[in-house]
Amino acid sequence: MYLLGGKLKGRKLANCKSATIRPAMALVRKSVFDTIQNFIEGANVLDLCAGSGILGVEALSRGAEKLTIVDSSRDSIKLIYKNLEICNLKAKVILGKLPKALNKVDSGRDSFNLIFLDPPYGQGKLIENVLEILILNNLVAKGGLISIETENKCTFSIPSELTLFKEKKYGNTKVTILHKK
Repeated sequence: MYLLGGKLKGRKLANCKSATIRPAMALVRKSVFDTIQNFIEGANVLDLCAGSGILGVEALSRGAEKLTIVDSSRDSIKLIYKNLEICNLKAKVILGKLPKALNKVDSGRDSFNLIFLDPPYGQGKLIENVLEILILNNLVAKGGLISIETENKCTFSIPSELTLFKEKKYGNTKVTILHKK
């Protein structure tokens, strides 16, 4: 597992040794970052269900300013800290289960410009709950993006404050990128 772009391009990260951690495939990450590249510089980023933390770390490598990472697994949190250390990066890391963990998230003085949500497959209802709380708690900046990785068959409703920016399928994986008006 390595970073695909930015100042840390090519940096090898710690490997996942847990069956519960499913890092975003390099092809999927490349496509997502190609799509969102104009939204990264100086961004305040939130990485939910972060697993290895690779999406958030990749965003920092490409010029994001701040990163908050949330995951419910102690193994994931240890891996995230290790990957931040490998890259000499800092982030706020929160151990907690979604959607309740969003109560621990403080975006600082600004809302998040970029949010990654990569829950375990089969969690359409969780995605809906998280999107609702993100909107209610004003955690998504105006013009901000939310990138959601699911399996192809996963469906979820989108709050009226968000619009579909792009959706693409990669084998059994689907990435849905939403935009806040």
